[in-house]
Amino acid sequence: MNIKWEQEWDKIYKEQGEVQFDVLPTVKVAADIFKKNNCKSIMDLGCGTGRHSIYLAQQGFKVYATDISKTGLGTTRLKAKKLNLSNIEFKQHDMRNIDFDKNSLDGILCLWTTGHGTLEDSRKNVNEIYRVLKPNGIVVIDYISVDDKNYGKGKQIEKDTFINNLEGEENIPHHYSTIEELKELYSNFSKINITPIDYYFSDKYGNKHTIKAFVVISIK
Repeated sequence: MNIKWEQEWDKIYKEQGEVQFDVLPTVKVAADIFKKNNCKSIMDLGCGTGRHSIYLAQQGFKVYATDISKTGLGTTRLKAKKLNLSNIEFKQHDMRNIDFDKNSLDGILCLWTTGHGTLEDSRKNVNEIYRVLKPNGIVVIDYISVDDKNYGKGKQIEKDTFINNLEGEENIPHHYSTIEELKELYSNFSKINITPIDYYFSDKYGNKHTIKAFVVISIK
């Protein structure tokens, strides 16, 4: 497969702008977990246009807003500046090659990001998350389930992975996960909790959607 799908995100953010504004319930759960475990430094991995980076910064965390898209980071930076939030730093990098030192972060939040790419892309991402988390560091992350209604749409390029799968993201591969697969991906972590979740949201045209996913909460 010779598709530079990672480059699509800048195009998407430039064309669509900011389309989601509400903070996902998983983020509020994650913030509570981070606080209870005295996590101070949190990476919002794949921050997009920054709605969750802003929320975490407003909750008092030191936030590292990171994304592969320069446009997404630019939007996040402008929002933080308008709100006078000085506790956010910005970094452009690939989620499969996180440009941070080993054992440098207390926590990582990664929502609506994984599942873009192949299973091997997810594996590289998990390995990088493990590397940059401190001992006992916590990741809160989600994955689209094979039970999602969009599973099987488009062209299958490998097991449970499809291209031309979602409108607006036609050139981006989408991988759908099982609980068994996620347990294997996180087998190096000391603790793992996997919970099914249904995300309900509306697009910019007011159309309602549901995403069936799994939330993984894992401790290094």
